[in-house]
Amino acid sequence: MNNRNAYLARTLIIVVIVSLMPFGAQAHHSRQEFAQDVEVLEGVFESVNWTNPHPTFDMTVTGEDGSEESWEIQAFGSLYTLTRGGVSGDSFEPGQQVAIAGQVSTRRDNILLANNVLLPDGREVILNGGAEPYFNESAEAGGQAHWAATQDDVVDAAAENLGLFRVWSQPHRSAGTTALEGAISLHLPWNEAALARRAEWDPLDDPDMQCMPKGMPVVMVTPHPVTFIEDGSNIRILAHEYGVERTIYIDDELPGERPPSPVGYSVGRWEGGTLVVETTDIAWNYFFFGFGLGDSVEVVERITLSEDQSRLDYSAVFTDPDTFTEPAGIDRFWLALGETPEPYTCTPDG
Repeated sequence: MNNRNAYLARTLIIVVIVSLMPFGAQAHHSRQEFAQDVEVLEGVFESVNWTNPHPTFDMTVTGEDGSEESWEIQAFGSLYTLTRGGVSGDSFEPGQQVAIAGQVSTRRDNILLANNVLLPDGREVILNGGAEPYFNESAEAGGQAHWAATQDDVVDAAAENLGLFRVWSQPHRSAGTTALEGAISLHLPWNEAALARRAEWDPLDDPDMQCMPKGMPVVMVTPHPVTFIEDGSNIRILAHEYGVERTIYIDDELPGERPPSPVGYSVGRWEGGTLVVETTDIAWNYFFFGFGLGDSVEVVERITLSEDQSRLDYSAVFTDPDTFTEPAGIDRFWLALGETPEPYTCTPDG
């Protein structure tokens, strides 16, 4: 199987997965507006906009009859996921003649979601952290090969002895499996009402496209790092995508006044070496891919540090009868890779 046929086969697998489990763990935001088939555009970059929620490129494509069309190219990944894979904005500049493989929008004219870019010198750069090369046998930067980290890549966490309180990073991305080969797995038993609401959703209304910070529990699922911070007797969690902060009040030290908030209010307790966190009062009605959450959703998280302090295991069970037929769940883990995340700034699409 050649590279392009293999790419198409992988794309079909991804589409089937998303149709069976509508919340794709790898999606920075909804991809529902884009077609399934991969198309290749050749043209010239007119401008490069290296920003979140994803970089964009203005490109001129010249047809066989000499006519010119302007296209907006949207990179699949965010700045963090691209940088993590070794992709730099310095690789792209106006005037470059490039070829781009991706999916065309079915809702908006002349917009392409880009996975792979072939640069003028023949190097390939992958703009999707879970994708494989398309044009060449290997890529200069980006994709699963450059994104993945294993236990061999962790810092000497035991020597640093920071315990829970450090930056934690997702080990890898994988576009071909819902389980991310163990990095994240999801159990999302949507009920009929949730499916009906989702069927009426317009993917162009995706909050991510307008740079709206995420709430619970999805803020704990993104591929961006999280930092656990000691705050007196309490614990703060900083999700580096959008800089969202949560406070875990240890042993019922909740504030008296607590109107609902996007991340809710969290009470934690220690059960041996496991931090158990119960979160209520969540005012965040959007989950992902057009699925919402009910006003009474409750989340119970269990967070466990490995003996050598290099891995943090995480599970969450959320109960929401307005949305699920039974309690839903997330299982994932992070590694201590010693990253120092850059501040997340975002420019709304459009």
